[in-house]
Amino acid sequence: MPAKAQGQDSNPARLTTGRTLDHAAPVYDLLAPLMTFGLERGYRRRARNLLQLQGDEQVLDVGCGTGTLSREIAWDLDPQRSKVVGVDAAAAMIEVARRKGSALVNLQFDAALAEQLPYDDHAFDCAVSTFFFHHIEFALKQRALAELRRTVKPGGRIVIVDVDVPSNPFGALCAWSGYLLFRQEEIRENIRGRLRQAIYGAGFASVQLVSRHSGYISIFLLHN
Repeated sequence: MPAKAQGQDSNPARLTTGRTLDHAAPVYDLLAPLMTFGLERGYRRRARNLLQLQGDEQVLDVGCGTGTLSREIAWDLDPQRSKVVGVDAAAAMIEVARRKGSALVNLQFDAALAEQLPYDDHAFDCAVSTFFFHHIEFALKQRALAELRRTVKPGGRIVIVDVDVPSNPFGALCAWSGYLLFRQEEIRENIRGRLRQAIYGAGFASVQLVSRHSGYISIFLLHN
């Protein structure tokens, strides 16, 4: 089963140029549904369905936040034959995730960088990432995707849910409002298609844009 590498920094947030949300950890579970117009649960369900889990997989959740999706996936799997590993650079998020998931024996949370995952090559059967890539700049998007390719087995499925190029006026309003509110260049990159560029250029065996939501959220299915 995947295990955390020895010597991993206990506070990796100081080692990345990506944005981390330690300050939001206490209220993240309240804010996330508001930021997605109450659709967050549906996105998580869609992501789980696309993984097509059989019950005995090793699953990686990149940018797991407070671990809600990781925990739901662990519930879906055989506790004795599976492992779900959630990673986030924000140590405060990981602390919350560990408390929420403490009852699940097949669930592990590590404070780690998406661009430098502390796991062996091909350690996971599949992976998922929801609303993480709009927190990191283009170079880190590329590096994080390269790490997903490295750590997921050949043929494995990877699901990404995130802000993307708006597909209608409402989506453009939502996406650009988010950028103006938070002043995150990383969000503007996604709006302008840089996440797509990184995904399609990462060398995966196949990439499918599965669905669009609210005019600015896309769900991608990648095969390694």
